Amino acid sequence: MKEILLETKYLKIGYTKQRNQHVVYSNLNLNLRNGELVCLLGSNGAGKSTLLKTLGRLIPPLGGSILIEKQKIDDLTPKIFSTKTGLVLTEKPELWNITAREIISLGRYPYTGFWGKLTEQDWELVGQAAEQAGVETILDRQFMELSDGEKQKVMIAKALAQKTPIILLDEPMAFLDFPSKSNLLLLLRKLAHEQNLGIILSTHDIELALRTADRIWLIPEKGKLIDEIPEDMVMKGHIHKAFKNKDLSFDVSTGHFENSFEPQKFIRVSGDPVPTRWLTQALNRNQIGTDGPSDWHVECGENYCVKFQGSIHMNFRTITDVLLFLNIQ
Repeated sequence: MKEILLETKYLKIGYTKQRNQHVVYSNLNLNLRNGELVCLLGSNGAGKSTLLKTLGRLIPPLGGSILIEKQKIDDLTPKIFSTKTGLVLTEKPELWNITAREIISLGRYPYTGFWGKLTEQDWELVGQAAEQAGVETILDRQFMELSDGEKQKVMIAKALAQKTPIILLDEPMAFLDFPSKSNLLLLLRKLAHEQNLGIILSTHDIELALRTADRIWLIPEKGKLIDEIPEDMVMKGHIHKAFKNKDLSFDVSTGHFENSFEPQKFIRVSGDPVPTRWLTQALNRNQIGTDGPSDWHVECGENYCVKFQGSIHMNFRTITDVLLFLNIQ
């Protein structure tokens, strides 16, 4: 049975400015269990970073309490806390004359003695963390010479080397390309499941989060934070409601965000699912609907067969050719 690693009770988060409290969220009763990956979603300014920094003890809570393994975090010394929670922020530190390997090794210092000397086992863990994060080939390069994406991976490797039961990551995929984002999420999920970690990360990559996370914490613009598994989050309409606007809507049937538009005209499309899906996207992108009455019909298969009022006009090999023929491209 999964155990609760982190728990909040009536937590109030925000910040104090000139003795005035600015409350971002209150009455947060959340929990993180071992063996699960939680993705934190919400629009810009919703409070994702504030929540993570509060859980990571960088910002004091305005009220309520946070417990790690049933202990209040205020009762934990900084050294003990650093063996319980690893934190990766979006902001990259400016660290000169230090290699990626040395950055990752900082994750081992909570476990060193008075002199802060790393053992052979510590260095082995540094190497393992580097390999897990995919940075084993850049260990000897200077940190400030790395790309933003490489720096992000190095900081994630540092958190992995820290060997904490809880890892908090604020926008860890912000500087990564799409394949790297997907690989990182799958890695974090694998680590959570195989090493019984509790991992929370904030992200704007909603579709990736819905496909990968064990649970979603959604901070809407108004109302309470919602805690659901991804599938219930979708089926209950929370994703659509939280992120819809006049130009974008969430399609529950596909799990993708689609452009919202008023069709200028319609063209019927049918046939094999894959070419039909991509031709439909091309037409929708040009404000042409595919679910209304039309004299034009395109059958998708090995070729794109364009018909008008039942008469075959032309076969085309590419979607570009179809659009040119229909005077769209």
